[in-house]
Amino acid sequence: MISTEPDSKRFNLPAILAGLGALPFLASSLLLTLGVYNLPLLGSTAEILRSYSLAIAVFMCGVHWGQYLQDTQARNLNLLMVSNVLTVICWLAYLVASFVVYFVIVIAIFLALLWVDYRLHKAGRITARYFKMRLAVTAVVCASLALPLNF
Repeated sequence: MISTEPDSKRFNLPAILAGLGALPFLASSLLLTLGVYNLPLLGSTAEILRSYSLAIAVFMCGVHWGQYLQDTQARNLNLLMVSNVLTVICWLAYLVASFVVYFVIVIAIFLALLWVDYRLHKAGRITARYFKMRLAVTAVVCASLALPLNF
């Protein structure tokens, strides 16, 4: 099993990094909700959120690719195919979909990635602690992506 447990119960690096990784989602979503559509030096707030969501979705697909390569027991989920298909869908949506359609698709992709982690957790391939962290961060990310769709 891939261990995501830290050496110390007080210091959980994956949770810290995941939490920090959720901050750009929260900040961009909040800015869009408040009507801040452009940021100095960075440009369009919507594009910041779109491009960051693409980067993180593809990163998470890469995590599953790595799990497939490192853990022969996890191969029954065919993580290589799932991660590749989700990556291509996300990239194509980024290229051709409207703002609203892209965010609906990327939310679905984040939920699909969480479902894969749920299956890995049930199969004993990832820890309960890691899955709970993924569940919490995915909830924050999906809510952050959905919030600007209402404005």
